[in-house]
Amino acid sequence: MPRPALPPSERIAAEIRHQIETGELQPGDQLPTVAALAERYQVSTATVAKALGKLRDEGLIVSRHGWGTHVSDSPPGTPQAT
Repeated sequence: MPRPALPPSERIAAEIRHQIETGELQPGDQLPTVAALAERYQVSTATVAKALGKLRDEGLIVSRHGWGTHVSDSPPGTPQAT
């Protein structure tokens, strides 16, 4: 029996998470804009924002107004410098 398809926001979050875990996206790398991701995945900007919010909650990305969204310098499970 096939598994049900993931909701679009979960699918986007899973793809970006995979890119971070495999090193395709490195700490400090900037992600495309919400609008660019919405166009790439053919979804609304609200769907992309939900996906990015999940990754932010997981500590994988950080966002700042005027700076953009970047891969976290200290992904979860990585010792932080003191």
